[in-house]
Amino acid sequence: MAPTSVLEEQAIARTQITAVMHRYASLARENCNWEELGKLLAPGAIYRLVDGTELSAHQMSDVVRGKEAKYIRHHITTIDIQFQSDSEAHSEALFFAATDTTFNDHWGHWKDIFRKQSDGSWLIQDRTIVVEGMAPGGWCDRVWGSEAPKTGK
Repeated sequence: MAPTSVLEEQAIARTQITAVMHRYASLARENCNWEELGKLLAPGAIYRLVDGTELSAHQMSDVVRGKEAKYIRHHITTIDIQFQSDSEAHSEALFFAATDTTFNDHWGHWKDIFRKQSDGSWLIQDRTIVVEGMAPGGWCDRVWGSEAPKTGK
């Protein structure tokens, strides 16, 4: 079998990276299985909350601050993946979240660095949650309020 080209390898990596993002969005809901969500992060990964606090995969539940939404769904609208090397990709995924409080509760993007693992899978090495806006009185506003910068960057 002929070796795969760089474009073929990147196409496979894009599929794997996109699958991780969609799995994250699917798991990041009410009654979240934080252990399963944590498996999408590479060993030693950094998970950065909307206020800039850096956490490990084992601390991800801090995002809800003990005030988990009764209903929440994350919807990814656009994903941009740029390869830095054969083993690192940077991405931005635009999202909006619907909750029991309001359909468009909060929105923004996830800035990620993905690293290729020794088994060939791609996992999140660094995730920054950027909230660009939120509905007044919504779940995100009640949990994060003014601590969530609405920069759009």
